[in-house]
Amino acid sequence: MNSMIMAESLMVMERNALQFNYALLHDTNIIKMLIPFAKEKISKKGKSKIMEMVNRKSRYYNDYPSNKLRINLLNELGKVYGIPPKRYSTKWDVSDQCDRIINEMYNYTSKTNKKFKRFSNKNNNLNKLEVLLKFQMLSLIDSIGDKEINDVQLKEIGDSLEDFLNRLPEDQQRTIAEKLGINKITSSTIQQLVATNGAAIVFASIVQVAGFAFYTTLTSVVAGIFGIVGITLPFAVYVSLTSAVAVIANPLFFIPIVIAGGGGLLKWQNDKMKKAIAPVILMQIMMSSDQSLNPEWEEFLYE
Repeated sequence: MNSMIMAESLMVMERNALQFNYALLHDTNIIKMLIPFAKEKISKKGKSKIMEMVNRKSRYYNDYPSNKLRINLLNELGKVYGIPPKRYSTKWDVSDQCDRIINEMYNYTSKTNKKFKRFSNKNNNLNKLEVLLKFQMLSLIDSIGDKEINDVQLKEIGDSLEDFLNRLPEDQQRTIAEKLGINKITSSTIQQLVATNGAAIVFASIVQVAGFAFYTTLTSVVAGIFGIVGITLPFAVYVSLTSAVAVIANPLFFIPIVIAGGGGLLKWQNDKMKKAIAPVILMQIMMSSDQSLNPEWEEFLYE
């Protein structure tokens, strides 16, 4: 059951990721991010002021019990889609809440994102959770667009992908090499492919074979392409946040709101932003779990 997989992943989610994602949903909004966004646009240092702000917020929860954070994160995700919190007496209660979140997230994204709708129709062999996660990876790749890549970035991409691919099982390495049309996976051959075909095509080919295992490497590489340093958490979050704030920061949008006192419109835009980042947070729950741990259900349910 996919909802139980999500529930168990939440139970063993890494502490730093747990704090960050809870702070992201609970403590941030578009207005709070306007100043960091402006500083980021002015600064030439390549550091994300928005991500720094979220990281500062996350440190407020350093002494917070982990299980309390898990419950709160689950409730915050539900709140995004109008799902009321519930009492978690058994692990099946947690699974049921996860199931509601997955369904609402899938339905909302299907209604509001034409690309997602087409993607889900083409991949009807996948379940809803798999569709949501895979689409997030491909969206991250799409964010590269026609971004120019300099020689230093090209070498970093080649080195990172060589390291990642050489740690895969040999049969996957062979399949990826065939898809990429190369005899041997090396930093040099990957750099040539990226320079010739573009990073997005190369990344998409790797995702087809490596799947979700490629996510962590992908986020790091894409952040490097955009020249953003110091991001230790998902670049997909950064893309979603800055896209939402950029709309509000536009004078053609912001000035009329101020004049008209459009608090309702700001709330609508903020809700829209949270719905945009919620699937990324779902991805983080799944990808930031420590599978060497066993879920401590009793401690969680007694919290």
